[in-house]
Amino acid sequence: MPIASFATLLLAAAAPAANPCAEKPEDCIIIADLKDPSYITVAASRTPVALTGTGISISQIRQPQIEGLSLPLVKDYLTLVPGVAVAQTGPMGAQTQVRIRGAEANHSISFIDGIEMNDPASSGEFRLDTLLSHGVDRIEVLRGPQSALWGSQAIGGVINIVTRAPLAGTLFHGELQGGSLGTVRGGIGGGWAGENLTISGQLSGLSSDGYDIARSGGDRDGYDNVTAHGRIEWRAAPELTLLMVGRHQDSTSRFDGFNFVTGVPRDEPLATRSRQTALRAEAALTLLDGTWTTRASFMAVRADNINRRAGSFQNRSDGERDLFRLQSTGLFDAAGASHSLTAALDVETERFSSRDANAQAASNQRQRRRQTSLVGEYRLTLDSGVSAGAAVRHDRNDRFADATTVRFDAVAPIGDFRLHAAFGTGIADPTFFDQFGFFPGSFRGNPNLVPERSRSFEAGIGWASGSTSLDVTLFDANLTNEIIGTFDNITFIAGVANATGRSTRRGVEVAGRAELAKGLGLTANYTYLDANQQQTAGTAMVREVRRPRHSGSIALNYSSRDFDLSAAAAITGARGDTDFARFVPVTLPAYTIVTLAGAWHLTPRIDLTARIENALDATQVDVFAYRGPGITVHGGIRFRL
Repeated sequence: MPIASFATLLLAAAAPAANPCAEKPEDCIIIADLKDPSYITVAASRTPVALTGTGISISQIRQPQIEGLSLPLVKDYLTLVPGVAVAQTGPMGAQTQVRIRGAEANHSISFIDGIEMNDPASSGEFRLDTLLSHGVDRIEVLRGPQSALWGSQAIGGVINIVTRAPLAGTLFHGELQGGSLGTVRGGIGGGWAGENLTISGQLSGLSSDGYDIARSGGDRDGYDNVTAHGRIEWRAAPELTLLMVGRHQDSTSRFDGFNFVTGVPRDEPLATRSRQTALRAEAALTLLDGTWTTRASFMAVRADNINRRAGSFQNRSDGERDLFRLQSTGLFDAAGASHSLTAALDVETERFSSRDANAQAASNQRQRRRQTSLVGEYRLTLDSGVSAGAAVRHDRNDRFADATTVRFDAVAPIGDFRLHAAFGTGIADPTFFDQFGFFPGSFRGNPNLVPERSRSFEAGIGWASGSTSLDVTLFDANLTNEIIGTFDNITFIAGVANATGRSTRRGVEVAGRAELAKGLGLTANYTYLDANQQQTAGTAMVREVRRPRHSGSIALNYSSRDFDLSAAAAITGARGDTDFARFVPVTLPAYTIVTLAGAWHLTPRIDLTARIENALDATQVDVFAYRGPGITVHGGIRFRL
């Protein structure tokens, strides 16, 4: 069939349906940081709770907002979330680190459809630079320690990703977009939901020629990514639900080296291929009229990172994580209140191996460790709307000291106001790199490390009236046993050790929204962060690097039956960093990234899309000597059936 005839048929077959943003504009606001009881969080508790029922600071970015800006990677949306700092080492696909409330980059846990995705084959961070936004229904960011629920690394918070699936009937969606730097991205997905069975999935890809990081007339440093994701949920019986989630991502990032004499990137034909495969299988049994639910699940993650130079193998690291989880939750009403009590057992096994092109290299190794955890959580909800929760977790480790963490939260509505508070402790276990070393052989791990420990408190007040709201939250956290880098000037051997001092992170977050006119929404947020580090007890505090003291975002969204328009400004204040050629502190200048996006509804089911990133062509430097791409322009088509 000719392309023109196919397009005509597609336009004619599109069923008339109003643009959801035009019908419900409050859903199209860029950041939904509000306490609408119709929305739940699946990461702030071991069981789903309403946003109004938790004292934890949470931001949700929903599917209409994701489509509104049409940004290619999930990390692009995180720049709009209060308290989140994103640092990217150059172009698309380059190493990207996310810090929540001043915590370290490996102090947060990322979930995709309930699977913990942090990379066991690297520094323990989830490589958010590999996470495409196509097929994502909701991005949820929890701020503050969540280790009592989810274990190690959840010191700064949790990033939870939920993929797109139909609630009823058939869903079919896709997009294709191209633009600057030879960038092409696309995806197709869909699903079907019946009375007892829901199937969904998506296939997405991105390719970009990129630009020369070294900016010295060398080769362009591009990026390629292909991701497949699927989910099946079957209600096999009224009491039994079975779930299966599978995911595979394969990406290649090309980059340049670094000249430690001149202190700038050096043109080199380097590339890293990252692959990650994940599986989740779960059975849920609900008894006693839905008041008692027991879940048994198994999750497996396999990851490998392969480094090459001009196509020749240099080194690789491989990691595996197997997690068995047994959880039981009971619900009951007593004394004018609703109660929820959860008990859980987590058994996690991690394996790690690294191999160098040199068979005799000291970094060649295979390691393994296991953690067994007991978790308990209690939640209380009064008829007045007052809610509170408490959680405790004990981790037994076979490689280092055991740990116990706790978390408490409470929320109390008073008219149009809402008081909320939370306290928590967190831990971050040493990574395999920290314990056993990695490439090159001039770095040696430290098997005597102990877990990092954190304690945090937050309190705030929110106000909401109709579609207008404002929330102010104060937070205070400290970190001890921080794992820091060491260097021997005689042997030139680098390593790590636990700091004897402490680090402090305190500040304030302000977030609000308003509907300025019919279909026109405004959101804004601001974060002040004072993050300092003390490596040796008794010495002066030093400002933490790559953490802006001032940051925020402003977003406007307009939706109508014929077209949608979105504008967002992500504001990053000045930050400190280190010039690794001279080992002296430097200051990275402040910048603002403005994104303009729009969609023209050819039919209620087909849109023409356009996007301008960094519309003001701001100089973006998140890591010293590594500059962002500048202004880029993209356009394409999107459909939903």
